[in-house]
Amino acid sequence: MFLIGRTLSYLVKSASLVGAICVVLMMLHVTADVVGRYLFNAPLPGTTVVVANYYMIIVVFIAIGVAEERQSHIAVDALTDLLPERPRMAFAQFATLVTIVVTVILMISGWTEAVKKTNSGATMEQGSQLFEIWQSYWLIPLGAGLMAAVAAYRFIVTLTGQKSGLDEGTSDVEIINE
Repeated sequence: MFLIGRTLSYLVKSASLVGAICVVLMMLHVTADVVGRYLFNAPLPGTTVVVANYYMIIVVFIAIGVAEERQSHIAVDALTDLLPERPRMAFAQFATLVTIVVTVILMISGWTEAVKKTNSGATMEQGSQLFEIWQSYWLIPLGAGLMAAVAAYRFIVTLTGQKSGLDEGTSDVEIINE
């Protein structure tokens, strides 16, 4: 089980790296577009399409597994903090199950939409040019699948009591909570 957790952690770190690289590329791309537009009257074609349909999708969906691995999603614990340990753990497990169900639904819906967009060869027009965007639809089920896998693994590990192998980044969480 520990090896599965290490593998998932590696995949999450890789996805996080891809997301970070895309943030830098997006910044450089937009900066080049602005410089080209205002200094040389020659904007980069397709900047809006690429930013909205590639960079943003990668940054949001590919890296959502990071938040799941580190358990850093937004949570309101006002009522559950008042409960004893056992009911609190039951609520946490229930929340994890809900997360798994929702992300699997997102993954399946994203997969279905990606197949449709691939088959139709989805494009987007900016100015007088067409840009292919069907490839970006595959990033949604990929990211949702990674998040669902991390959540499902955490659920199983918590039930069995085995060592997870996930990099949960608890030191960051403890600093934030203090």
